[in-house]
Amino acid sequence: MKIIGVSGLARSGKDLFTTVAQNILENEYNLSTDRHALAFELKSDLDDLISLKTGIDVFTDDTENKNIIRPLLVAYGDLMRKVSSGKYWTDKMNNKINESSADVFFVTDIRYDFYPNDECWWIQNKPFGKLIHITRYQMGPAPSKRRVTTSTPVKIYDSAPNDHERLNDPKVKKKSNYSFEWEDMSKVHTTQDELINSTYIIDHVRKALKNINVI
Repeated sequence: MKIIGVSGLARSGKDLFTTVAQNILENEYNLSTDRHALAFELKSDLDDLISLKTGIDVFTDDTENKNIIRPLLVAYGDLMRKVSSGKYWTDKMNNKINESSADVFFVTDIRYDFYPNDECWWIQNKPFGKLIHITRYQMGPAPSKRRVTTSTPVKIYDSAPNDHERLNDPKVKKKSNYSFEWEDMSKVHTTQDELINSTYIIDHVRKALKNINVI
């Protein structure tokens, strides 16, 4: 089994990458794939508690409810990382991997490189474990504070949504086996189906898979 960790800031396109990669591997190379997220284990741990105390489904897609429960999820996730030196969530993921018979298994949210045996170390110490890092940008006018004013569009990169990602993402990127940038195409392709079938997106995913020797 080949295990691929996908990293990058929130909304960088990790799930999109994984979906397109699975399509390529399954449809073009006849390989079976599986995917799982460390965040799923976090939510599963707190599912009963949050539902009982707040009536909110921890897996909700409602933005307002997500914002209400996010501080608890972040605090609990950080707590369990601290008491296990970063191993609590990856130990849970090991169980998912052991249960899977897929040729290629994707872990869609590698975010941390703080402890010696943290998520980066964990994914890359698998028999065939590779880490991909994604950076998303938008094309737009240069920020007004720049000394040089130009009408030529420049890359504007996403900001980290919290201190955890701000501190860890550069380290995760540095340790990745392959990193790339892609433009936010959500204004060009307005549906998920259009994004998944975008030649621009597919080409980036295919190149990444080739660079880590999956295809």
